[in-house]
Amino acid sequence: MKQFKKLILLIAILLVFGVELFSQNDSSRSRSNDYYTDHAQLLTLKPYLLYKLNRVEIANQQDRLILIPNSPLAIGMAVNYKDAGIAIGIGLPHTASSIDKYGKTNRLDLQFSLFRKYIGIDGHFQLYRGYYNANPEDFMDWNEDHYPLLTDMRTISAGLSGYYVVNNKRFSNKAAVMRTQVQNKSAGSVLLGLFANYDEAYSPSGFFPKELPDTVVVDFDLKGFVYFATGINVGYTYTLVFSKQFYLNAAIISGGGYKYIRVEENDGLSESVRQIHGQVQLRGSVGYEGTKFFAGISASTLIRTINYKEYEIDMTTDQFRFYLGKRLSL
Repeated sequence: MKQFKKLILLIAILLVFGVELFSQNDSSRSRSNDYYTDHAQLLTLKPYLLYKLNRVEIANQQDRLILIPNSPLAIGMAVNYKDAGIAIGIGLPHTASSIDKYGKTNRLDLQFSLFRKYIGIDGHFQLYRGYYNANPEDFMDWNEDHYPLLTDMRTISAGLSGYYVVNNKRFSNKAAVMRTQVQNKSAGSVLLGLFANYDEAYSPSGFFPKELPDTVVVDFDLKGFVYFATGINVGYTYTLVFSKQFYLNAAIISGGGYKYIRVEENDGLSESVRQIHGQVQLRGSVGYEGTKFFAGISASTLIRTINYKEYEIDMTTDQFRFYLGKRLSL
């Protein structure tokens, strides 16, 4: 929890610094050129559909346990004007058949971003409660209509990353992410930055569902972990413009640094370790730019790994979004 408080403090400091930096009226103000067109003076509206989840996989030398929340589709609206943006979404209700099969997940999901010509800041906070085991057939003959449940399992994930767009005169990060600009010619850029991540997972009865064989429980003798990592990000992003009205963007960002881990076993014993940290983030989007509206599909995944004794714990945050958009004059 102390590491989580440190992350919250770091986010607050960087946000204050970022808002002050972005509010300055300097030469970094975005302007149109041959490579991209700026629409920051227009109000951009983007209704969207969003699917997002926080996945946990625990592997030992023999088996891999896959734990997934039952995350319903969400609908929302994103509003962007100049360099500021806000998105508000609500999850669609679980159906009775979905709850019977996958259990019920309660979640809180917040995301923010700040973009300027030279730099960008991304942050997220996720809280999930209620998971199910997605691969029971790997441990026994499973012929039930539902999956084994961990109704009291919860996860917390928070992160902050900031990066510098090296080729900002030709490549527009706003065009790829916010859509307040339009990329006219194909271009790419190296991304350089910093990151800080916090993850916590806890299940009072352990991560191994009670429906699965007792003989295997001893092989997954864990019920909680806390992880905090910080370091440097290096990546590359490229937008391919084709047929004038379509674009394809892809990005890969790898990070390396230091991480602190505290793991709790089923008998209540806990151990803290410090390790070299590595992570990778993949992002991609495809979109259409019309005269009256625009549309697009985007996806991203952030993968981080913890090694503890004979265990490998993989945490993956996935996001898939479809949106339609319209720019309006004020």
